[in-house]
Amino acid sequence: MKDLAAYTASCPRCDRDRYLIEPRAEMTVAQVCPDCFGTCPACDGTEFTYEIDDRGYEVARQCPVCGALNRRIQAFNDARIPRRHHDATLENFETHRLAEDGSQGSPVGNLPRVRFRLYNWVKGFVPGERGFLLVGKVGTGKTHLLSGVIRHLTLEKGVPARFVEFTHLLSELREQFDRGKGETEILRPLVEIPVLAIDELGKGRRTDWQISIIEEIISKRYNRSATTLFTTNYPVDEDRRLTPDPATGSYAPTATTEHLAERIGERSFSRLYEMTDFVGLEAPDHRRR
Repeated sequence: MKDLAAYTASCPRCDRDRYLIEPRAEMTVAQVCPDCFGTCPACDGTEFTYEIDDRGYEVARQCPVCGALNRRIQAFNDARIPRRHHDATLENFETHRLAEDGSQGSPVGNLPRVRFRLYNWVKGFVPGERGFLLVGKVGTGKTHLLSGVIRHLTLEKGVPARFVEFTHLLSELREQFDRGKGETEILRPLVEIPVLAIDELGKGRRTDWQISIIEEIISKRYNRSATTLFTTNYPVDEDRRLTPDPATGSYAPTATTEHLAERIGERSFSRLYEMTDFVGLEAPDHRRR
């Protein structure tokens, strides 16, 4: 292997990450930093290095430097993080107010504890890890945190993951069904991906088809013990639940926000208890702040 001084040196453009993140169209895309990694210093851009094995033969191996970097970049791009959250990381998630002099002020609700908890979770992640459900009102930073977790898993650990927004997911699945694709073919990528992140669980119109789809996804991932992450704006505490009418099975109208169980079905909600830890975010709308 060649001298890796160029690889270990700092880069003013990517700060030694060796990749750049930028928004494109609707998604966020990563690419190799052209300033410091245009040509891999370990393999001169061939993507292979050569070693002498026990028999004295020269053997080609995939470059351990650019090979690993390219796999992490591909994992990040396959995750399809939305353009709006192209710069979202756990490190830059704002947990404190700014003081008048520009320094860090008082903490915002329980956001410092939530970020610390997720940071520890992602640092210690192993495949099959129990996931989490971020629960909070609009504007508390749930999607930022979820995007930051997926970014770390893919770019730092090379873990294959997929980020989906709930209503967009349902729309994409409906289009595929309408084109004649079978259910197994459509759902397989969502079931088999090691980490699936579903943003805004329960959002949109509550239909029997919607509930059946989310039940199928959750059920199959539950049976595989696959790591699944969620966010939701709907309450999950037991005192907010409604009792269905025994005659019709429907829930009575209410002036308050529906419970998540009413949005995704009792079976799916029950399984969330085994699949995830519920993490509540207590903070005002950051957009209004």
